[in-house]
Amino acid sequence: MDYDNLAKIRARVALYTGRKSSNILDGDFVSVYRGRSLDFDDLREYAVGDNIKDIDWKSSSKTGKTLVRRFIAEKKHNVLFVVDSGAKFCADTSAGEDKGALAVDIFGTIAYLVDKHGDDFALMQDTDGGTYFSYFRSGAAHFENLMSMCRGNIDKNGKNGTGGLLDYISENIRRKMVIILITDMAGMESVNDKILRKVTVNNDLLVINIEDAYLFGYDLFDVDRGEYEDEYTSHREKLLRAEKKERKKRYDRHLEDFRRYGVSTITIEKESEIIDRVVELFERHRHANIS
Repeated sequence: MDYDNLAKIRARVALYTGRKSSNILDGDFVSVYRGRSLDFDDLREYAVGDNIKDIDWKSSSKTGKTLVRRFIAEKKHNVLFVVDSGAKFCADTSAGEDKGALAVDIFGTIAYLVDKHGDDFALMQDTDGGTYFSYFRSGAAHFENLMSMCRGNIDKNGKNGTGGLLDYISENIRRKMVIILITDMAGMESVNDKILRKVTVNNDLLVINIEDAYLFGYDLFDVDRGEYEDEYTSHREKLLRAEKKERKKRYDRHLEDFRRYGVSTITIEKESEIIDRVVELFERHRHANIS
């Protein structure tokens, strides 16, 4: 276990908590759990900010008032981290940071919060030795083991891909879960409408997109070829603008697909923004206000 990395995660959470003068574990983090992951309690009148998916339309029509279902949280939640992997994670992000290290750091930060909250969590990755899938547990030893496994698997190329892992989950795991997918544009594109429909029937799905480095810019390294790109080609500003426009179009298309199934999404490109962006993700999921 990299204890320096663990200390960095603890410091990051403590810094955010102090800056916001609130407890992240009692506020933004708990808000990630919505109706489908909770037990039904009773009805109350709708208030601004409530999730419209919790509206009980049958009861509302009978009473003439808009009523929403209230829920009681389970004692423990099941959080499954699906962390993408492969040679593509040997590259950089759009901010010039190590893509694989950032993915592991994101996983470690959220897993640390999950563990502090007392919830059970597991890790799933596609590797060259097959699908790695841990037990659902909590505790420091479990956290340390999964951090080590995530780091060791991050550059391994598997056969299933992100879409294949989510499809396996929808077909074989019956427990209700919060699934946190840490991936990139290529990973999102492997998740089709059919998979989204199946995996969100009983689970909450949150997606964290790690922004890839652009193909056109400066000091660009081709991971597949193992060499830097030709400067004349890579430095063309017109090509860079076109690439950014095309990437935004692709990302917006994925957002539209995710909206239909209540999937919340954020993009992260550097370590310093992990906490703020993750809290934003939790907030979006709580309000079902995906933008």
